[in-house]
Amino acid sequence: MSDMNILILAGLAGLATLVGVILGSLLKKTKKNIIFSASFAASLMILIAAVELIPVAFRELGLKGLFFWVMLGVFAIWLANWIIPHLHSMKEIRSYQDRYLVRMSYLIAIGLVLHDFPEGFAMPSSFGHSESLGFLVVVAAFIHNIPEGYILTMSQSKTNGRNFCYEAAAFSVLATFSGAILGVNLLARFPGLNPIFLSLAAGAMLFIAIHELLPESFGYKDIKTFSLGIGAAGLVYFAMRLLI
Repeated sequence: MSDMNILILAGLAGLATLVGVILGSLLKKTKKNIIFSASFAASLMILIAAVELIPVAFRELGLKGLFFWVMLGVFAIWLANWIIPHLHSMKEIRSYQDRYLVRMSYLIAIGLVLHDFPEGFAMPSSFGHSESLGFLVVVAAFIHNIPEGYILTMSQSKTNGRNFCYEAAAFSVLATFSGAILGVNLLARFPGLNPIFLSLAAGAMLFIAIHELLPESFGYKDIKTFSLGIGAAGLVYFAMRLLI
């Protein structure tokens, strides 16, 4: 797989956020949809990181090396969360939307960058291992970004309109593409470090899913819808494994 093709696929995966925004503009917005979208997105991200990326890296790094680099990926995103202010949940977004619209746009855009940059970074590293793993990560990122875009539209109000959601989604596309560019360049210079790059991406993805998406979906205490989102992610993952 050429670097240019990887970047094109990364851009297409990022564009799925725009698909989610369009769906969010058309569909009725309910708490159940938020819960399902967040739990689905988080579960799919965890499955790709834990079942695909980590085992591949483990074979090259061993348990100690894997643990170190995964935790470094976790720490990197935790540090970015701490240094760069952004909104984590729909409750935070709604508390801002009537008061600080410009700042809210900035905060959500930063949040999307932190979410999607590791996904873009994981794509070239995955293709560096095998084309099947690379396509699996790309497809998973595309599917995961659709509910993320839908969740974004929950912040839409009569005062900020649709343009805000599309602009924030554009940041998401750029974040995925930027992560892929960084991954391609690092892999070209340091191909032997590919297992480390996979571990870093896996750690970042696990942190985002467990720290932000799962609490967002579980916080509404609707266990049935929460479970449906997790189950749907499992079925989608199983289908992808059969097809890719």
